[in-house]
Amino acid sequence: MTQPEARAAAARRPAAARGFAAARGFAAARGPAAARGPAAAALLGAALLGTAALAGCAQPAAPAARSRAQASDTARPAPPVAPPPAGGADPVGEGELDDDAARLTQDEVARVLARVAKARGLPVLREVRSRVLTRGEILARVRAHVEREIPEGVLDHQREVLAALELIPADYDFTAGMYRLLEGRIAGFYEPEDATMYLVDDLSETEAEETLAHELVHALQDQSFSLGKLLRFNPGDSDRLAATHALVEGEAMSAMFDVLVGSAFQMDESTLRKLVAMSTALSSVGDTPLVLQESLGAPYTDGFAFVQALRRDGGWASVDAVWRALPETTEQLLHPEKLAAREPAVEVAVPTAAALGPGFRVVFDDVMGEQALRIAFAAYAHREAAIGAAAGWGGDRFAVVQRDDPQDPTRRAFALAWRLRFDRAADAAEAGKVLERRFGKACQQRASLGPLAWTARGSDVAIVAGPYERRGGGEVSAAGTCAGAKTWLAEVMKGGVGEKAGGATGGAAGTGGAATGNGGRR
Repeated sequence: MTQPEARAAAARRPAAARGFAAARGFAAARGPAAARGPAAAALLGAALLGTAALAGCAQPAAPAARSRAQASDTARPAPPVAPPPAGGADPVGEGELDDDAARLTQDEVARVLARVAKARGLPVLREVRSRVLTRGEILARVRAHVEREIPEGVLDHQREVLAALELIPADYDFTAGMYRLLEGRIAGFYEPEDATMYLVDDLSETEAEETLAHELVHALQDQSFSLGKLLRFNPGDSDRLAATHALVEGEAMSAMFDVLVGSAFQMDESTLRKLVAMSTALSSVGDTPLVLQESLGAPYTDGFAFVQALRRDGGWASVDAVWRALPETTEQLLHPEKLAAREPAVEVAVPTAAALGPGFRVVFDDVMGEQALRIAFAAYAHREAAIGAAAGWGGDRFAVVQRDDPQDPTRRAFALAWRLRFDRAADAAEAGKVLERRFGKACQQRASLGPLAWTARGSDVAIVAGPYERRGGGEVSAAGTCAGAKTWLAEVMKGGVGEKAGGATGGAAGTGGAATGNGGRR
């Protein structure tokens, strides 16, 4: 949507949200008006960026549907999550509006809350307080939440997953880059701990209306379903968290469109996905890796598609039913028929690292899930090929291993092992084609990140990367060989893997290179 179109659409909107223009603070994410729509734990999809995404809402905006809708800031291409940011902040204090403005804002919040509740069909159990802050204050609250809720070292370990798989540069400052990305996208968040909506003070009227509608859906979700508990970080549980995150954001997007456009079904899902991607790309810092951008938008776009599928099948009642029995994996989120069948994930044992020698120990492990696998593969191949290759996901587990240098505490060696089980041998072979396209068949001896080798056999795929060393000044250098990587790869392939209901079959495949991950910690 162009800026003139945005202004025209705003002129056709009811005056209900215009009072917010003065407060200028109600958008969950910022970005060009041309493409606001829904956005990423997991970290990737709550997945790769998942941990920080839980602290703030940076949705992509809502594009012009076929009527008076406009870009929804609450739907921007970033990966926000409405629930758990700052902790128990008092809604009164520095950064709050003066009394007159606060009364106007609270009156408008109540008015829009009633509209949102009617559209979504959830009760208003209590009022929602609001507070407007500067962008710096909002980001400070997000940082404080992450530092308080996420165990020390988790973000550093997530960086090693992405670096080892060449999804971010070896010297990329993952934590700083993540916050830079969030700073540009975040427009506000709803905090379950104090039932308060925190909003940025530099939003346009359109952004304010869109953000307000989106964030108030989160407030209603919290009142009926207790978001704080559902979105709490749990080590090793990233895929389940990513699925819940996507439901939360997808529902907020769908209800928001109902309010702003009249019906979410006027918004084409593929168009929304393109708008989100464009908005994120245009607003991202120049060096932001594609995988982080994709992770930011996934909860909104995948979640919206999921909720729309449920609504087509049985209206909001079908969505309510999912809240009573949440998806356990992003596979169930991406394939509603697998949710209906409650198809479980295959249990995969944590990869071991005895082959690397003494001193190496597992410091971080988690499940990527299909959504994160799809995002990772999209960095190696065309999006459609990535979706197809990830669709056969059955289960996985990765591990970051580390060795400390007793003589030099600033020197550490890292390596990554990732074991995946697919539904069929043909699915594993399809994933192998993506890996081969990116890394070739033979082990690669990389100058800074060390060896990388992969293999696909039957329904299983395994990838090992490293070891490599990081030193105090940021220098990264190889610390392993392909001979050692092949021995380790064989060890990883011997690890335990369970079965899904119905079992998985075997087959054959080849050997070669690497892939990607989603964050979490065990």
